[in-house]
Amino acid sequence: MFSLLRRGFSSENRATTQFHFLLLQTQFLKPISTTPPPPQNPSDQSSSFTVSYLVNSCGLSPESALSASKKVHFISPTKPDLVLHFFRNHGFSNTQIANIASKRPSILLAKPHQTLLPKLDYFKEIGFSGPEITHFLSKDPTFLIRSLERQIKPYYEYLKSLLGTDKKVASAIKSSCSSWILRFDIQRVIGRKVEILRKYGVSEANVAKLVMDSPSSLSKNDDRFDDLVRNVSEMGFDPSSPLFVNAVDVFSGMKRNTLDAKLHTFKSYGWSEDEIVSAIRIHPTCISISEEKLKNALEFFMNKLKWKPLQLAKCPVLLGLSLQERIIPRWMIIQCLLSKCLIKDTVSLRAVLKLSEAQFFTRFLNKYESKAPEILKLYRGKL
Repeated sequence: MFSLLRRGFSSENRATTQFHFLLLQTQFLKPISTTPPPPQNPSDQSSSFTVSYLVNSCGLSPESALSASKKVHFISPTKPDLVLHFFRNHGFSNTQIANIASKRPSILLAKPHQTLLPKLDYFKEIGFSGPEITHFLSKDPTFLIRSLERQIKPYYEYLKSLLGTDKKVASAIKSSCSSWILRFDIQRVIGRKVEILRKYGVSEANVAKLVMDSPSSLSKNDDRFDDLVRNVSEMGFDPSSPLFVNAVDVFSGMKRNTLDAKLHTFKSYGWSEDEIVSAIRIHPTCISISEEKLKNALEFFMNKLKWKPLQLAKCPVLLGLSLQERIIPRWMIIQCLLSKCLIKDTVSLRAVLKLSEAQFFTRFLNKYESKAPEILKLYRGKL
């Protein structure tokens, strides 16, 4: 079974006028020569003006401006001024404008009302608010240079065919890392993965869930993704359950050596293969918590409380809870109440740990505070 778990998972602000002074200084400090200087190269003039504009009008640092000037050239402020005016009129902050100019300086030569405005209007039309649009596009200005009709709209419509509503598509775009999901031909990038999921019986609702909640997990190589989904299927996950795609998501971002280390940790505390797989089936994210947190939790439950692997495997969600903020303080309160015979020893610690904070206060702290006034102080101190 360990081979099943291992197989298929990948290893995987502005500058001040000092800047102008420095530029001028390099010209006035040249050695005096009787030979007339050669005519200045027009491209040098363009580069100098571009750097100066990027610093003084766009807010870039001299270093960033120099780097950006290698990607765009202009000798007049007319076009970039129009673009900056457009951005400011549509709610973009100076920092956001600087970010766009740094990442995609060619946008400064765009035709605002022909190229930029239709994209802003489109994102507003599909459910983005004004602040969300400025944040989204300044974080990833790639969209501003892509074709609305040939790329953005078709990609969006494909997503909508999977997810069903504009609201869900907008949610998926917002949740994806740097919104890569609309930057590529998604029908080619994720279409094959969707077919793989369907091949293993994953419901349309769960396909949509994976696309919405974790679209980056669909960016893997097709063959590796097929191996990954097959492994999850062979571990016994029900393809009609949301836990199936939860497991796909968890394992898609896990390197093999990380997985091996987690399996070794479980095994070092006496867990069998079946118990490990059983825990993962119930709560897939139990395998994704940090190795240190996993060790500390196993140490407390199994060495301190003397729980057996099977007990913990039935409620693996406990492994992800905070030891210092939740598990130990609640355990100590239960021990205190037991010592005063205020509760019976049949109270399940597992159930107590799963209660919300409000529920725990109501059932154990507020209820017994008059008979054991120290418990509230003890709990609030978090030991």
